[in-house]
Amino acid sequence: MTQPSQGWPTEDDVDVEVVAAERAYTGFLSVDHYELRVPRFDGSVASLRRELLERGTAVCILPYDPRSDRVLLIRQFLIGSFVAGRAPRPLQVIAGMVDDGEDDEAAARREAMEEAACEMRRVIRAQSFLPTPGGSSERVVAFVGEADLATAGGVHGAAAEDEDIRVEVFDAAEAIARLDAGQIESAPAVIVLSWFARHRERLRREWAG
Repeated sequence: MTQPSQGWPTEDDVDVEVVAAERAYTGFLSVDHYELRVPRFDGSVASLRRELLERGTAVCILPYDPRSDRVLLIRQFLIGSFVAGRAPRPLQVIAGMVDDGEDDEAAARREAMEEAACEMRRVIRAQSFLPTPGGSSERVVAFVGEADLATAGGVHGAAAEDEDIRVEVFDAAEAIARLDAGQIESAPAVIVLSWFARHRERLRREWAG
């Protein structure tokens, strides 16, 4: 059982019984059907049926150039954003799935090269989060990485995955302002930029030296 880092209380010992679990759909994404028995707060037990989008572990990374105080974001078509009536190619951070047997940081470095031709130097783990735990098992590990963004730009992506990704470099203050103005809605970008905004000055001092 994972202990909270600051001694804060946690609740991760709920005795959930998996009555049945089966794969309902397999495609680019997989959907599982679960029948569960879950304790309620009043001491009774609820019988629940749930569908779960099985995604595994993903990573995202925000490249940061501490010398110019700029960050790298990307744009690419996202079906979820399009269907939700939002920007079809929203501003976002580099992200992708962790391959079997791959280390989280290694995956983040690989995705940075594939999606932005960006070689990372020092990398720091920001935090991990569950984007939509009510319906998906996906867990995302977020990183911020040191990079030289002097020549960053262009269109990149893995041709085998039909990726069409444009790199855009912003002053860090502008990226944070866009976040505050609601112009950035993709959860990984919102979360890692929020973390970066709190730690930007420290990273700049440590990395620019």
